[in-house]
Amino acid sequence: MKALVTVLAYHAIGECPAAEDSHNLFVTPSAFRQQIRFLIRRRRVVPLDAALGPPLPAGPPAVALTFDDAYRNVLENAIPFLEGHGLPSTIFVPTAWIGERAGWLSPSACDASIMSRDELREAARRGADIQSHGHRHLDFVRAELDEIRDDLRMSAEILADLTGAPPRYLAYPFGAHTAAAEQEVEASGIRAAFSIDVPGTSPFALERVQITPLDGPRSFALKTSGRYLRWRHAPGTRAAYAAVRPLVRPLLERR
Repeated sequence: MKALVTVLAYHAIGECPAAEDSHNLFVTPSAFRQQIRFLIRRRRVVPLDAALGPPLPAGPPAVALTFDDAYRNVLENAIPFLEGHGLPSTIFVPTAWIGERAGWLSPSACDASIMSRDELREAARRGADIQSHGHRHLDFVRAELDEIRDDLRMSAEILADLTGAPPRYLAYPFGAHTAAAEQEVEASGIRAAFSIDVPGTSPFALERVQITPLDGPRSFALKTSGRYLRWRHAPGTRAAYAAVRPLVRPLLERR
Protein backbone atom coordinates (compact mmCIF):
# COMPACT_ATOMS: atom_id res chain seq x y z
CA MET A 1 0.00 0.00 0.00
CA LYS A 2 1.42 3.37 -0.99
CA ALA A 3 2.02 6.14 1.56
CA LEU A 4 -0.91 8.46 2.26
CA VAL A 5 -3.48 6.08 0.79
CA THR A 6 -6.00 4.57 3.21
CA VAL A 7 -8.61 1.92 2.51
CA LEU A 8 -11.63 2.50 4.74
CA ALA A 9 -13.90 -0.35 5.83
CA TYR A 10 -17.54 0.39 6.63
CA HIS A 11 -20.27 -2.12 7.39
CA ALA A 12 -23.87 -0.95 7.77
CA ILE A 13 -25.11 2.59 7.09
CA GLY A 14 -28.35 2.91 9.01
CA GLU A 15 -30.07 3.74 12.26
CA CYS A 16 -29.52 1.27 15.08
CA PRO A 17 -29.66 1.92 18.84
CA ALA A 18 -26.26 1.42 20.45
CA ALA A 19 -27.69 -1.21 22.78
CA GLU A 20 -28.70 -3.29 19.73
CA ASP A 21 -25.41 -2.74 17.84
CA SER A 22 -23.06 -4.83 19.96
CA HIS A 23 -20.45 -5.05 17.17
CA ASN A 24 -20.42 -1.32 16.32
CA LEU A 25 -21.39 -1.91 12.70
CA PHE A 26 -24.03 0.78 12.11
CA VAL A 27 -22.84 4.26 11.14
CA THR A 28 -25.85 6.57 10.93
CA PRO A 29 -26.70 8.06 7.53
CA SER A 30 -26.19 11.59 8.86
CA ALA A 31 -22.75 10.75 10.24
CA PHE A 32 -21.83 9.03 6.98
CA ARG A 33 -22.85 12.07 4.92
CA GLN A 34 -20.82 14.31 7.23
CA GLN A 35 -17.79 12.06 6.78
CA ILE A 36 -18.12 12.03 2.99
CA ARG A 37 -18.42 15.82 2.90
CA PHE A 38 -15.17 15.96 4.88
CA LEU A 39 -13.50 13.65 2.36
CA ILE A 40 -14.67 15.85 -0.50
CA ARG A 41 -13.18 18.94 1.18
CA ARG A 42 -9.96 17.51 2.60
CA ARG A 43 -9.13 14.17 0.95
CA ARG A 44 -9.24 12.39 -2.41
CA VAL A 45 -11.66 9.49 -2.86
CA VAL A 46 -10.20 7.01 -5.34
CA PRO A 47 -11.27 3.59 -6.65
CA LEU A 48 -9.75 0.58 -4.92
CA ASP A 49 -7.83 -0.18 -8.13
CA ALA A 50 -6.13 3.22 -7.89
CA ALA A 51 -5.27 2.71 -4.24
CA LEU A 52 -3.38 -0.45 -5.20
CA GLY A 53 -1.81 0.89 -8.39
CA PRO A 54 1.17 3.15 -9.09
CA PRO A 55 1.81 6.03 -6.67
CA LEU A 56 -0.79 8.73 -6.95
CA PRO A 57 0.17 12.28 -7.95
CA ALA A 58 0.99 14.69 -5.14
CA GLY A 59 -2.07 16.04 -3.40
CA PRO A 60 -4.33 15.50 -0.40
CA PRO A 61 -4.33 12.09 1.29
CA ALA A 62 -6.30 9.54 -0.71
CA VAL A 63 -8.92 7.11 0.55
CA ALA A 64 -10.81 4.21 -1.01
CA LEU A 65 -14.27 3.42 0.36
CA THR A 66 -15.25 -0.21 0.99
CA PHE A 67 -18.32 -1.79 2.57
CA ASP A 68 -18.27 -5.29 4.05
CA ASP A 69 -21.28 -7.65 3.99
CA ALA A 70 -23.37 -5.82 1.31
CA TYR A 71 -26.09 -4.67 3.68
CA ARG A 72 -29.21 -3.39 1.94
CA ASN A 73 -28.99 -0.16 3.93
CA VAL A 74 -25.73 0.63 2.11
CA LEU A 75 -27.69 0.72 -1.15
CA GLU A 76 -30.43 2.77 0.49
CA ASN A 77 -28.35 5.23 2.50
CA ALA A 78 -24.81 5.34 1.10
CA ILE A 79 -24.78 4.58 -2.61
CA PRO A 80 -27.19 7.38 -3.66
CA PHE A 81 -25.12 9.98 -1.78
CA LEU A 82 -21.87 8.68 -3.25
CA GLU A 83 -23.40 8.54 -6.73
CA GLY A 84 -24.58 12.12 -6.38
CA HIS A 85 -21.00 13.21 -5.78
CA GLY A 86 -19.47 10.90 -8.39
CA LEU A 87 -17.54 8.91 -5.78
CA PRO A 88 -16.52 5.26 -6.29
CA SER A 89 -16.81 2.48 -3.73
CA THR A 90 -16.36 -1.27 -3.36
CA ILE A 91 -18.87 -3.67 -1.82
CA PHE A 92 -17.61 -7.02 -0.50
CA VAL A 93 -20.38 -9.63 -0.76
CA PRO A 94 -20.74 -12.92 1.19
CA THR A 95 -22.44 -14.71 -1.70
CA ALA A 96 -24.24 -17.46 0.25
CA TRP A 97 -26.23 -14.78 2.06
CA ILE A 98 -27.39 -12.75 -0.95
CA GLY A 99 -30.99 -11.69 -0.32
CA GLU A 100 -30.93 -13.05 3.25
CA ARG A 101 -30.28 -11.70 6.73
CA ALA A 102 -26.66 -11.84 7.93
CA GLY A 103 -26.75 -15.21 9.65
CA TRP A 104 -23.45 -14.78 11.50
CA LEU A 105 -24.88 -11.90 13.58
CA SER A 106 -26.98 -12.34 16.70
CA PRO A 107 -30.64 -11.39 16.29
CA SER A 108 -31.33 -7.72 16.97
CA ALA A 109 -33.86 -5.02 16.22
CA CYS A 110 -31.57 -3.57 13.55
CA ASP A 111 -31.85 -4.42 9.87
CA ALA A 112 -29.01 -6.71 8.79
CA SER A 113 -30.51 -7.69 5.44
CA ILE A 114 -28.08 -8.44 2.61
CA MET A 115 -28.76 -7.07 -0.88
CA SER A 116 -30.45 -9.29 -3.44
CA ARG A 117 -28.92 -10.02 -6.83
CA ASP A 118 -30.95 -7.25 -8.44
CA GLU A 119 -29.94 -4.82 -5.71
CA LEU A 120 -26.28 -5.70 -6.15
CA ARG A 121 -26.62 -5.05 -9.89
CA GLU A 122 -28.26 -1.72 -9.09
CA ALA A 123 -25.39 -0.81 -6.77
CA ALA A 124 -22.95 -1.67 -9.56
CA ARG A 125 -24.84 0.52 -12.03
CA ARG A 126 -24.62 3.36 -9.54
CA GLY A 127 -20.85 3.22 -9.13
CA ALA A 128 -20.04 0.40 -6.71
CA ASP A 129 -17.53 -2.32 -7.59
CA ILE A 130 -18.86 -5.73 -6.43
CA GLN A 131 -16.15 -7.97 -4.95
CA SER A 132 -15.81 -11.04 -2.71
CA HIS A 133 -16.35 -11.43 1.01
CA GLY A 134 -16.15 -15.18 0.62
CA HIS A 135 -19.21 -17.38 0.21
CA ARG A 136 -20.48 -18.41 3.65
CA HIS A 137 -18.74 -15.65 5.66
CA LEU A 138 -16.27 -18.23 7.00
CA ASP A 139 -13.70 -17.39 9.62
CA PHE A 140 -10.48 -17.89 7.61
CA VAL A 141 -8.52 -18.31 10.83
CA ARG A 142 -10.52 -21.30 12.08
CA ALA A 143 -11.70 -22.91 8.82
CA GLU A 144 -9.94 -25.90 7.27
CA LEU A 145 -8.04 -25.18 4.07
CA ASP A 146 -10.37 -27.31 1.93
CA GLU A 147 -13.31 -25.32 3.31
CA ILE A 148 -11.57 -22.08 2.36
CA ARG A 149 -10.76 -23.42 -1.09
CA ASP A 150 -14.37 -24.43 -1.74
CA ASP A 151 -15.67 -21.19 -0.28
CA LEU A 152 -13.50 -19.09 -2.59
CA ARG A 153 -14.55 -21.17 -5.60
CA MET A 154 -18.26 -20.76 -4.87
CA SER A 155 -17.89 -17.03 -4.31
CA ALA A 156 -16.00 -16.60 -7.59
CA GLU A 157 -18.58 -18.58 -9.56
CA ILE A 158 -21.52 -16.63 -8.20
CA LEU A 159 -19.88 -13.23 -8.64
CA ALA A 160 -18.80 -14.08 -12.19
CA ASP A 161 -22.41 -14.93 -13.00
CA LEU A 162 -23.66 -11.80 -11.24
CA THR A 163 -21.19 -9.25 -12.59
CA GLY A 164 -19.74 -10.89 -15.71
CA ALA A 165 -16.23 -11.18 -14.25
CA PRO A 166 -14.57 -13.14 -11.43
CA PRO A 167 -13.66 -11.12 -8.34
CA ARG A 168 -10.32 -9.34 -8.21
CA TYR A 169 -10.39 -8.58 -4.50
CA LEU A 170 -11.37 -10.32 -1.27
CA ALA A 171 -12.13 -8.91 2.17
CA TYR A 172 -11.51 -11.55 4.84
CA PRO A 173 -14.70 -12.27 6.82
CA PHE A 174 -14.22 -11.28 10.46
CA GLY A 175 -11.18 -9.27 9.31
CA ALA A 176 -8.49 -11.90 9.96
CA HIS A 177 -6.64 -14.72 8.21
CA THR A 178 -3.62 -17.03 8.41
CA ALA A 179 -0.55 -17.41 6.19
CA ALA A 180 -2.01 -20.66 4.85
CA ALA A 181 -5.28 -18.89 4.03
CA GLU A 182 -3.31 -16.22 2.16
CA GLN A 183 -1.82 -18.95 -0.02
CA GLU A 184 -5.27 -20.33 -0.82
CA VAL A 185 -6.50 -16.85 -1.73
CA GLU A 186 -3.54 -16.26 -4.03
CA ALA A 187 -4.04 -19.66 -5.71
CA SER A 188 -7.72 -18.84 -6.32
CA GLY A 189 -6.84 -16.01 -8.71
CA ILE A 190 -7.68 -13.13 -6.38
CA ARG A 191 -5.30 -10.19 -6.96
CA ALA A 192 -5.34 -8.74 -3.43
CA ALA A 193 -7.03 -9.39 -0.09
CA PHE A 194 -7.85 -7.13 2.83
CA SER A 195 -7.98 -7.53 6.59
CA ILE A 196 -8.98 -5.16 9.40
CA ASP A 197 -6.55 -4.45 12.25
CA VAL A 198 -4.24 -7.24 11.08
CA PRO A 199 -1.08 -5.77 9.52
CA GLY A 200 0.69 -7.70 6.78
CA THR A 201 3.28 -7.24 4.08
CA SER A 202 1.91 -9.22 1.14
CA PRO A 203 -0.81 -8.21 -1.36
CA PHE A 204 -2.97 -10.83 0.35
CA ALA A 205 -2.70 -9.24 3.79
CA LEU A 206 -3.47 -5.58 3.16
CA GLU A 207 -4.81 -3.68 6.14
CA ARG A 208 -7.87 -1.47 6.12
CA VAL A 209 -9.07 1.08 8.65
CA GLN A 210 -12.52 0.40 10.05
CA ILE A 211 -14.99 3.24 10.54
CA THR A 212 -17.52 2.67 13.32
CA PRO A 213 -20.26 4.67 15.05
CA LEU A 214 -17.68 5.51 17.71
CA ASP A 215 -15.66 7.66 15.30
CA GLY A 216 -16.29 11.38 15.71
CA PRO A 217 -14.88 14.10 13.43
CA ARG A 218 -11.40 14.11 15.01
CA SER A 219 -11.08 10.35 14.92
CA PHE A 220 -12.29 10.26 11.31
CA ALA A 221 -9.79 12.95 10.31
CA LEU A 222 -6.96 10.93 11.88
CA LYS A 223 -8.09 7.65 10.31
CA THR A 224 -8.16 9.22 6.84
CA SER A 225 -4.93 11.21 7.18
CA GLY A 226 -2.65 8.54 5.71
CA ARG A 227 -0.72 8.48 9.00
CA TYR A 228 -3.13 6.49 11.12
CA LEU A 229 -1.74 3.01 10.46
CA ARG A 230 1.82 4.18 11.09
CA TRP A 231 0.67 5.65 14.41
CA ARG A 232 -1.53 2.65 15.15
CA HIS A 233 1.41 0.23 14.82
CA ALA A 234 3.99 2.35 16.64
CA PRO A 235 5.45 0.38 19.59
CA GLY A 236 3.84 2.59 22.25
CA THR A 237 0.44 2.46 20.63
CA ARG A 238 0.67 -1.30 20.10
CA ALA A 239 1.50 -1.81 23.78
CA ALA A 240 -1.49 0.27 24.88
CA TYR A 241 -3.78 -1.53 22.45
CA ALA A 242 -2.55 -4.93 23.65
CA ALA A 243 -3.55 -3.96 27.18
CA VAL A 244 -7.15 -3.20 26.21
CA ARG A 245 -7.57 -5.79 23.45
CA PRO A 246 -8.84 -8.56 25.79
CA LEU A 247 -11.71 -6.24 26.68
CA VAL A 248 -12.72 -5.50 23.08
CA ARG A 249 -11.89 -8.85 21.46
CA PRO A 250 -15.35 -10.37 22.13
CA LEU A 251 -16.87 -7.57 20.06
CA LEU A 252 -14.41 -8.02 17.21
CA GLU A 253 -14.68 -11.80 16.91
CA ARG A 254 -18.18 -11.70 15.43
CA ARG A 255 -17.71 -8.63 13.21
